[in-house]
Amino acid sequence: MATKITTPALMAGLEPLSRRSLLRGVALGGLAFSTGCSRLFGRKDAPEALKYKHLSEDEIRTITRLTEVLLPTEQHGLPSALLVVPTMSNLDEMTGQMQPQSRELLSLALWIFENRPKMSFKFSRFSKLDDAKAREYVLAMQDGAFFERGITSTLKTFITVNYWRDSRTWPGLDYTGPVTEKWGVRRLGNAPLPLV
Repeated sequence: MATKITTPALMAGLEPLSRRSLLRGVALGGLAFSTGCSRLFGRKDAPEALKYKHLSEDEIRTITRLTEVLLPTEQHGLPSALLVVPTMSNLDEMTGQMQPQSRELLSLALWIFENRPKMSFKFSRFSKLDDAKAREYVLAMQDGAFFERGITSTLKTFITVNYWRDSRTWPGLDYTGPVTEKWGVRRLGNAPLPLV
């Protein structure tokens, strides 16, 4: 005696679907959902991150936050390090000229600097700290272990050199430019230096 298998009412509308059409529908639905979520909740700084060729988005975030902490230029009447002086573009250009080993070490230093506060600042990354906590963290790194001091000094030099090299910042230092140009010293090109 054969028993007839009945489908529950919930599954009644699914008989015409094949496995392939079901997978295609799920894939397209997932793609549409993820696209919609990325537009609603996605990165707001993505267009800015695209204009840099050599720095990753995470590195840009860390460097931008450290620049804000190290160079509070507006408080001292100096040109903004992020809005007026192209500090980030200068950094990106310098990064592109680095040797591969130096570039890897810079990436490692930025990763450590960004993630180190998770140990002591309630699991927060450096770029997410408020101004007071970020300054406290930078000071703690300056007074920390040997490698922490080294990373901090390297990143501070990396940022400040690329800010102060712009001629718009020179009036704040009473610097009028290279004396060779001011005094009309003739350039020697690639001539060898005199021997002592």
